[in-house]
Formats: sequence, structure tokens, C-alpha cells
Amino acid sequence: MNEPQYREAEGRLWQSVRIQPDEKMIPLASTGTRVRVQTIGEGPPVLFIHGGPNSGSTWAPIVGTFDGFQCLLVDRPGTGLSDPYPEIPTPEEFNELSDGFVRDVLDGLGLDRSQVVASSLGGFMALRSAATTPDRIDRMVQMACPAMAPGMLVPPFMRLTSIKAFRRFTGLFPPSPKINDNIMRQIGHGKSLDAGRIPQVFMDWYLGLQRHTDTMEHDGSLIGMAASFRGGFDPELTLTDRTLSSITTPTLFLWGADDGFGGREVANAVVGPMPNARLEMVDDAGHLPWLDYPTEIGSRTYAFLKTEA
Repeated sequence: MNEPQYREAEGRLWQSVRIQPDEKMIPLASTGTRVRVQTIGEGPPVLFIHGGPNSGSTWAPIVGTFDGFQCLLVDRPGTGLSDPYPEIPTPEEFNELSDGFVRDVLDGLGLDRSQVVASSLGGFMALRSAATTPDRIDRMVQMACPAMAPGMLVPPFMRLTSIKAFRRFTGLFPPSPKINDNIMRQIGHGKSLDAGRIPQVFMDWYLGLQRHTDTMEHDGSLIGMAASFRGGFDPELTLTDRTLSSITTPTLFLWGADDGFGGREVANAVVGPMPNARLEMVDDAGHLPWLDYPTEIGSRTYAFLKTEA
């Protein structure tokens, strides 16, 4: 961990969107893990939960559109500037940690309820939280494919990351812009990269996250716990119809049509069982659709969260 160098890259990203977040460290009651939460704005709270390997600042391109909300950007345990879990959880333990994740963060912040915006592994944690603690979440926006969705695909880079020996080997070499470009294309952002829609300052920040924090090590170990080289996930982690059908939280899915983890067929398998969920496909967008169209995705998310329940 080289916190000063990471903060320098992160500071440039926030400067590019003319935002200066406040931040605090809070403990999670279930494990005692201290996580960083960056705060922007005032108003009803919206908790943002990112995927992996990533951190809370990935939401920088859209949080400026959330006027009248207090945006709470958490670095999941082991990512960004948050502490890791005491040890890598088993699938059963990770399900339990996910069930209580929103509750733990809100309790650490002294909040009773929140709206939630989530992506990928954060999407998985938010869905499980909504199933087990529905009284803590008012409305929810899911960005593209949540992790462990039924029938989801696993891009090549993630299959390789599931191999412990590969993680050790790659740890000997610094991350590079070329590798990042390849990963972004694998998850569906090639069109935006070619069109220049993803700013270089964002790519520089993401490279800094990999080089100067322990995010890759810790999230790589989580991927190793959950995934296999053959492309599947531990069945115990799969989001079942029973779990999805129990989620009554009003939910909007903004799903990139080019998502490398699965397109409309996977989207229908996730959204179909949920009684209060709506699916909107986003053309020419990938796994992180707010990077492809920050203004559009930010506006659609904002409008949904402002709607009366």
C-alpha cells in the first residue's frame, strides 16, 4: 500500500469532476473491519456499493448529478483504503457477510435506512442485503450484471484470476495501461474506449488503484474463493430464484447490452423472479454502464431514486 500515491491519482479524478468528498472510517459490526466511506452532498442518503476489483471512487463520473442526495461511497473491505476481512471468507461466510453488509455500513454511519446503487460484486451484496434486511433499503438501482447471477458468463481475465498460482505470478509485475485496456474490452467497454468516452483521468486512477493499494490482492483472493478456471462459481453463491423472488425492494436494472458477464438472457433470468424490479437495457454499454454514458445513466438513476415509493 502506498496511500500518498493512490490519493494523488484519486485526487486528480475528483478534481476532474469538480468534487471534493469528505471521508470517514467506520467499523463493520460483523467483523470489526474498518471501511472508508466518502461523502458527497446533503439530503436523503444513497449508499453506493462497487464491484471488484474496484473501489468507491469508481462512481465519481455520476455522483455530481445527484443534487439533493447525500451520496455515500464505500470502499468494500480490502479495496481502496479500507481494511481487509480478517481472513478470506468461505462461500457460506461470504453469503452471511453480504446478507448484513448494508446493515453494517448503515449502522456504522448511524443511519436507519438508505437507497442503494450497486454494481457487480456490490450488486450481489446489495441483493442479498435486500432479501434479508428489507427494512434498511428504500429503493435500489443495479448497474448491469450482479456477481453470481444465474447463467452469467466469466470473462477470461477473471478465470485466470481464480488460479492462485496465476495471482502470485502477476503480482511480480506492475499493472499496465495495456492490460487495463484489455480488461475493459473484455467486460464490454470497447466501443466507449474507441470513441474516447472514458476519460484518461479515470483510467489513470484505476491504474493507481491497482498499483498503490492492495485491492487486486484482496479482491483476487475473493474471486479465487468464488470462481473456477472453467468459468463457473461455487453453487452455494449463486443467486437463486428463491432469493431473488423474496426481494420486494423497488429495483431498477440498468443493464449494458454489451456486458461481458451476460446480456439480455442473463438479465431476464435475474430480473424475472423479482416482483418489483424493472429492466432497462442500455445499448453500446458494458458492465459499468455509467462509464459509457455518465450523464444519461446518472439522470436515469436519479429520476428512479426520486420517485415516490
